[in-house]
Amino acid sequence: MGPIRARQPGKAVWTTLVILLGPFRLMFLFLYFAPKRFRQHPQWTYRQALGNALLKLWFSYASTVEFRTTKSLEPSSEKERFIVMTPAQPDSYSGIVHDKKIKPAPVGGMWYPRLYERDSDSRKKIVLHFHGGAYVLGGVRPKEGGWGPEVLAKAIDGLVLCPQYRLASGINGRFPAALQDSITAYQYLLSLGVSSSNIVISGDSAGGNLALALLRFLGEQSSSMPMPSALLLWSPWVDLAADPNAVESHRNTKSDFITPVLVKWGVHSYRPSFLKANHPYLTPLNNPFATTVPIFMQHGTAEVLFDEQKAFYFQMKEIPGNRIECLETPNAPHDTFLAGQALGWEKEAEEAAKEAASFCRQDK
Repeated sequence: MGPIRARQPGKAVWTTLVILLGPFRLMFLFLYFAPKRFRQHPQWTYRQALGNALLKLWFSYASTVEFRTTKSLEPSSEKERFIVMTPAQPDSYSGIVHDKKIKPAPVGGMWYPRLYERDSDSRKKIVLHFHGGAYVLGGVRPKEGGWGPEVLAKAIDGLVLCPQYRLASGINGRFPAALQDSITAYQYLLSLGVSSSNIVISGDSAGGNLALALLRFLGEQSSSMPMPSALLLWSPWVDLAADPNAVESHRNTKSDFITPVLVKWGVHSYRPSFLKANHPYLTPLNNPFATTVPIFMQHGTAEVLFDEQKAFYFQMKEIPGNRIECLETPNAPHDTFLAGQALGWEKEAEEAAKEAASFCRQDK
């Protein structure tokens, strides 16, 4: 049973309260950040300060009531750009992803900026990107988070496929559901005839955690699937074992929109009872691994996850044969790939995408 505000009637009462107070809170924020001295970071613009505050309000509400949405496999207005991927052969889901209760299932997917065409796109880079949201929020359709994939597709001069992996906030969505779905999506690209040398795995925030889990799986437990050409990490969530309350005491807590309640909800929903939170497939930090796949990581210096991301970077870099590069965006909050447009960090996010594209071209 979840917290009282995440179930009825507590959820209805809390939602009503948020709606009633919403206009007053918004008016206050619009006025409060006008003077530069009241902004969360001295280098931020008014738009960046306001955007961060509004996003933090949303995540605070959504995680408090444990907001859930039903993910459809119907294309809706996206038409042919939204596809459904069927599970691969059973032997593709061995080892850590084999589960008595959680089974591979059809996975929706959204193409950016258009549907893949075998004849004209066979030599293009294809990015398999996993969205963020602490494993409990987020989606792949344009209104849910299409700005980042569009920017990346343009920078890389290719296409981006975003799998609608099962969220842990839904039924049977705990680990290894998302990892199973990532394998399904990777196998789908291979079945289209896309060469692994043209596939780039990518993920932001929790999606970065999932991307690392997929890369680890391909290297450790799968002998039938080839390795991708590169891995892109955008503000990856690398420590699910950390104390969620540490978010509030971190020096960057004012300049980030991540809340302790969101972290608690995500970890509690995603981690299965039979795995500790510091398991390598849940927490990459302190569990570095050797890989032949080049890794590009971007994060902001104003993130609450900055320190653990930096530590993970150095751990991976110390392993002989690994190649990993890190781009630090000065003064930026968490996950500008996902929310750069909403937060006022479009320019920085676009530059980071160009850096990632250049990184991928170096490995042709």
